Amino acid sequence: MLEIVLAVLVFLAVMLVAGNNLSACVGPTVGARILSKRTGTLLGAIGFSAGLLIQGSGMTNSVAILLPNATVEMQITALLVSIVIFGIAHIARVPMSLSMSLVGLLAGLAISKGVTSGLPYISQVAVMWFVAPVAAAVLAFFLLRILNRRQVKDIWRRIRFYKALLIVLSFTTAFSLGANTLGLIVATAGFNWAILATAVVAVFVGAFFLGDGAIRRISQEFFLMRYSNATVTLATSTILVEIAAFLNIPLSNTQTTAAAVFGTGVSYRTKFMSLKPFLTIVAGWIVAPLLSFLIGWIL
Repeated sequence: MLEIVLAVLVFLAVMLVAGNNLSACVGPTVGARILSKRTGTLLGAIGFSAGLLIQGSGMTNSVAILLPNATVEMQITALLVSIVIFGIAHIARVPMSLSMSLVGLLAGLAISKGVTSGLPYISQVAVMWFVAPVAAAVLAFFLLRILNRRQVKDIWRRIRFYKALLIVLSFTTAFSLGANTLGLIVATAGFNWAILATAVVAVFVGAFFLGDGAIRRISQEFFLMRYSNATVTLATSTILVEIAAFLNIPLSNTQTTAAAVFGTGVSYRTKFMSLKPFLTIVAGWIVAPLLSFLIGWIL
């Protein structure tokens, strides 16, 4: 019975993440009408699944360090509380990363059980969470400056190049999220074939049934930007999340994407940009792991 409950929680967590993050991966290509909404959704779902299947197992090392010898009850608790926190934040329209909540919960559960061997690793994760957004903003800022300084001889050729590149980057961004965030969720429940198959089904359900509204909103509002901006944003996010995945460090693509958008925005000296949305997102980054850690420690 507990194994069934665990599989259901994995399905819900993966479905929510896939539906919520799909827009950040394929929103630029759909908004620019490079791909249709259905084709973009399929591309994102395939990218999520490929990243999870090919590289997601690396997150088992992270879970083993954060919460060694975890029981099924601990796995259920971690996933259930993460889903509840993520759901409440989504209803309240407060940006919150499920992966950050899950890491906070695992750390809180471990320390409450007297397991302190993972403290050095937790410190590395915390440093990465601070460095990655700063690196994303700086990298996006300078990449866009470099691109905008280059003279364009054939504007249509460059547009075609950007369109092709955006399709590739949409897939790689989805791949990196599958390898990192979805890999962490599956690893928390135990990286076996039954859980993995459940997660892949959840990816497609979440993408096609929960991602539609988010894609429409992101493609029409958040990503109404130039091809160069969208390209730099996706490239920066993919690079940093993939680096984190290779280092077996959980990193939310929400962090890198939002920071990259901020970096591309400030690269224009004469462009007005509201800081309120970004400050709200940063607040969510701080609150999510701390609140989850406290809940995990209490439990």
